[in-house]
Amino acid sequence: MNIDLYIMAGIYGFAGITHFTHTRFFEYAVPKVLVYRRFIALLSGVLEILIALGLLYAPTRSMTAAFLMVFLVAIYPANIVQINYYSKKYQQPALLFWAIRLPMQLALIYWAYLYV
Repeated sequence: MNIDLYIMAGIYGFAGITHFTHTRFFEYAVPKVLVYRRFIALLSGVLEILIALGLLYAPTRSMTAAFLMVFLVAIYPANIVQINYYSKKYQQPALLFWAIRLPMQLALIYWAYLYV
């Protein structure tokens, strides 16, 4: 198994756990138009933990990677909320945050694609 697969699984496992240790941060990232924001934040944490496990188990790796690609697109609105928040908080142009976050999201999707 490639080391990058362990790294990817570790990233999603860690991110999933932080949804439970820093729930308010993730709850705030859920767009306000959605109801049950806390539930959505916690559910996405559970999904990230399951993604980490699914990537490590060879029989489910391809299906998990495909799900991860869809998941990364689905959670992108939360990234938009965070970009808007941090650009105001740090009084920086949102374009600066977009220039970092959008390519990073695309790279994560491509990384998952490598295991489909």
